[in-house]
Amino acid sequence: MTEGIFRIDAVKKGEKVSDVLRRAGVALPMECGGAGLCGKCRVTIEDAPAPCADEKKLLSPEDIKNGVRLACLTDAAEGMALTLPRASRGERILAGVETEGGKEARGADFSVAVDIGTTTVVAYLVRGGSEKPAAVASCMNPQREFGADVISRISYATERDDGLALLHEKIISAINGLIAKITESVGARRAQISRAVISGNTTMEHLFAGVSVRSIGRAPFMPEFRVFDTLAPEKLGLELAPGTPVSLMPNISGFVGGDIVSGTVYTGLADADELSLFIDIGTNNEMVLGSKDFLLCCSAAAGPALEGAKISRGMCAAEGAIDHVRLGGGGLAVSTVGNAPAIGICGSGLVDVVALLLSERIIDPGGKFKKDAEALPGRLDVKNKRWLIDNGVYFTQKDVREVQLAKGAICTGVEIMLAEAGKRLEEVDRIFLAGAFGNYIDVGNASKIGILPKVPREKIIPVGNSSGLGAIECCRDKDFPAKAAKILERAEHIELATHKDFQQIFVRNLLF
Repeated sequence: MTEGIFRIDAVKKGEKVSDVLRRAGVALPMECGGAGLCGKCRVTIEDAPAPCADEKKLLSPEDIKNGVRLACLTDAAEGMALTLPRASRGERILAGVETEGGKEARGADFSVAVDIGTTTVVAYLVRGGSEKPAAVASCMNPQREFGADVISRISYATERDDGLALLHEKIISAINGLIAKITESVGARRAQISRAVISGNTTMEHLFAGVSVRSIGRAPFMPEFRVFDTLAPEKLGLELAPGTPVSLMPNISGFVGGDIVSGTVYTGLADADELSLFIDIGTNNEMVLGSKDFLLCCSAAAGPALEGAKISRGMCAAEGAIDHVRLGGGGLAVSTVGNAPAIGICGSGLVDVVALLLSERIIDPGGKFKKDAEALPGRLDVKNKRWLIDNGVYFTQKDVREVQLAKGAICTGVEIMLAEAGKRLEEVDRIFLAGAFGNYIDVGNASKIGILPKVPREKIIPVGNSSGLGAIECCRDKDFPAKAAKILERAEHIELATHKDFQQIFVRNLLF
């Protein structure tokens, strides 16, 4: 998508502006999947039609006056001229590895490891016998235009006749593009790739395989496959030599997937004497507690707020995203990705802002803005219940609530797992923090607001993209699949939503 004017030439009956843009290959952010709930698919329209009631809830009076409308709610019309938003550039995607350099590709045997995240996709070219990948490439997951989280994509895949096929086609196309990049970057041919390993959450793996996700979205939330057979690339549309084996990490449940199995094997926590807690904070939030003696796991329905979704000015860690906020002698210090003017805020920035608002008593432990807050005067807009961060980017009362919901779900998951295991937080020796969010946040601030358990800093170990790193290890270690299968046998899944104490603990954990 490029910034500029887009003119609608042809419209099919009943189409919204978002439908026309999608047909033209223009991807707008639609975290709600086009349900008119997130307010992110903003376009500016010349001679804009009157906004509908839902748009009035999501757009400011200034936006409406300036012709800003939501593409998913606005009827398309021939001749309509749209100004598209500025394209996201410089997305910060965590690959988690250094690559080897200068080795001859001719005659080498390679494998491909792919981490399919809900938000990002990373592909690694792994040379047989080498410690470092030969090449790595990444992109944003193109499925995100159909929703920021797996629930939105499950809905899209099941409610539209062509939904599953379209989501499958999107991810296959993205992976084919990444494979082309990593092979071309080292002068390798695709015929040299003898194996592919795919790691992702349960929904992402099913969409990759072109398998229905309907059963994941309804009770008892079990997938069609916990363990996939080895797949053939020609049946998937994957551009590898025919017959190249394509393996997928096994899934524990509908919402604890192959990415968590991959990370659990990679960290070695299942074979350790020490008690470890593994937390993967991303668009979905999954956790594992255990040692060689037991394994418990759960998924916390925290939603994608910590990756910028459901936040009024939230965004991925792309150019212009506020990523850190500090209070210094000269006032508020704000940094952005790429040092560009602030246009929104990403997850690491959210953590800093909430920690700052709490420490300066601008919000109370219940998350409410205090009308008489004295710190950093001139930033709190009491009437509109929002606080100015920088360059017109505000943090609203609703945004505070979204962070509270995410924090409450994560804390509740940890607390229930510890209770079920008969353990105390003090007995946890290590906390493995996985994912891009865990790599970039200020751990102290995350603990301060309760997203991470309050433990000594040295116990918290960021492990980066453990899903992708596990997939790389699977390409190298012939025993990895057996280790993953053992995780599947041992892991006891706790369904938080139906746990007898969930509601009581969750409400208590909403407090900062």
